[in-house]
Amino acid sequence: MIVAGFIFLSNNISAQKTKTLPTFDLLRTDSSHFKSSSVKKGEPVMLIYFSPTCDHCQHFISDILKNMQSFKNYQIILVTYIDLPEIKKFENDYQLNKYKNIVAGTEGTAFTVRYFYNVGTFPFTALYDKNKTLVTVYRQVPLIDKLKGL
Repeated sequence: MIVAGFIFLSNNISAQKTKTLPTFDLLRTDSSHFKSSSVKKGEPVMLIYFSPTCDHCQHFISDILKNMQSFKNYQIILVTYIDLPEIKKFENDYQLNKYKNIVAGTEGTAFTVRYFYNVGTFPFTALYDKNKTLVTVYRQVPLIDKLKGL
């Protein structure tokens, strides 16, 4: 119990201290890997930890897609721990292949990203500026208009 508490605290502190993107390796539905080193330089990042079957996540992604003009300069990285067939269905349902700035993948049971941010609810959103410095995090569904203003 004490060890679990220490891990919980140290991971939360890690995300707050570094204010940079965590190191991650996502498996994509085409069997390729998208790593933190693959994130483009000079572009802001919206990292969303989600579940493909989460209603709040589905509505949030739908709202982002409806307002894609406001987010076209962001690299949007969708991270989950769910298996590839569910991600593939999600990608198809929302036609994510139409958007070159969106990447979806699973971190599996490594939970690197989940622990880094201490994610407890979905969707979780972290916004980074073009220098990959953390701007803000949302532990609940953010209002699209609020995101557009950043």
